[in-house]
Amino acid sequence: MRSLAALLLSALAVVALCPGRSSANPMAPETPAAPTSKTPASDTESSHETAEADVLRVFSAEDDGHRFVAYLVSWKGREVVVSDPISRSDYAVGDSIRFLVHKGRLRAREGQPRIAPLGFLLTPAMPEMADRQPSTDEEKRGMRVARGDLDAATNPRERFYALGAAAMRAMDQGSIDEARQLAVELEKMTPLYQRDWNYGNAIQDANQVLGRIALADGNVEEAKGRLLASAESKGSPQMNSFGPNMKLAKELLEQGEKETVLEYFQRCRKFWAMGGEKLSEWTDQVERGETPEFGANLDY
Repeated sequence: MRSLAALLLSALAVVALCPGRSSANPMAPETPAAPTSKTPASDTESSHETAEADVLRVFSAEDDGHRFVAYLVSWKGREVVVSDPISRSDYAVGDSIRFLVHKGRLRAREGQPRIAPLGFLLTPAMPEMADRQPSTDEEKRGMRVARGDLDAATNPRERFYALGAAAMRAMDQGSIDEARQLAVELEKMTPLYQRDWNYGNAIQDANQVLGRIALADGNVEEAKGRLLASAESKGSPQMNSFGPNMKLAKELLEQGEKETVLEYFQRCRKFWAMGGEKLSEWTDQVERGETPEFGANLDY
């Protein structure tokens, strides 16, 4: 389990299983998001429910072919921002939107603060499907996909969503050949999904797994290159919020590769603006010859 970031990835997978308003999603079953449910895990818990509100304001941005869309709405008397994870919607002020309210909880490790994020994600639905009931089965399948269950994937895009977590898990379990096979497959798929919200995760996961394998085989130069390549994207909803995975960085620090890790921290600043203070702290520690306590970023 990839800890707190998996909570958001699960929610995104559920959203991605639904068609968008403005263009059809080729991998989406014909069901919107499900009602309140809870999914326990070894170190995380999550619950979610659907809500509906009128758009008060529209936020959008584009950069190099990438698009961001979000909406300001009133929820329980408070103004909150609902993000469209696939950025295909085109609602206007006054339109009514349906969204997923996602509540996560990470069982804090000893000495760490309690983490319980609250998120709001658009759950688009085609107009002709407005009266259909949500499918709990599809929601559960979406979460299985997000957690790397390849058997739950029913098409190439869903497999693309599942491969990263599957490869990371195989690596952590010591199944090196399986991890290599899955990471190579994921790497080959990434050019097909450059505009997908999961693209940054895929770039990271494939390179991190293959880099760790290279390091275990004694190929330090390839491992260093893979670490830097893992940050060569515009990030993802998970990476931009919680930060990148630091397992390969930690393993390279243990081999004395300080300069490469410092360069990696610098590249991570491009997408992890929220983690600037933490990256600066880690940079100071590495420059002093210390290995930072990366905490939950070893799990993402």
